[in-house]
Amino acid sequence: MSRRDYDEGYEDARKEMQEREFGSRGGGGSSFTAAVLIKYLAIVIVVIIVAYVILRILNSITGAL
Repeated sequence: MSRRDYDEGYEDARKEMQEREFGSRGGGGSSFTAAVLIKYLAIVIVVIIVAYVILRILNSITGAL
């Protein structure tokens, strides 16, 4: 396998991954922005919930001592 074949395969794979991640290029950019916003908002909410649970556990442990 030559370097050129490798580079072409890499570019094809990269383009395919981008199309899967971003959807079709013909769509609007606002839908992509909304999807990314919702995804990161969901991550932030999960992190806040996990932090709250950990703080409650630590509070109950220190209260028991």
